[in-house]
Amino acid sequence: MKTIEIGLTYECQAIGIENEVVGVVEQLYNNTVLINVVSCVPSDRAAVIEMQNRLLVKYENVHACVEIECTATA
Repeated sequence: MKTIEIGLTYECQAIGIENEVVGVVEQLYNNTVLINVVSCVPSDRAAVIEMQNRLLVKYENVHACVEIECTATA
């Protein structure tokens, strides 16, 4: 099993979503992780919003750890 850490951001294929999403891991379970989605394709946006940006992902569908650059201005 890969080492997946809470608080890190990953590219993954969430359950019930057609395309890959980018999300921050919030919780680890036996077979899945709970992510908070930070980026998805526009065609999946309605489904992501409906699930309040929180999706389950099987461990084998967590593909890559990514770095998110903060673009907010003060």
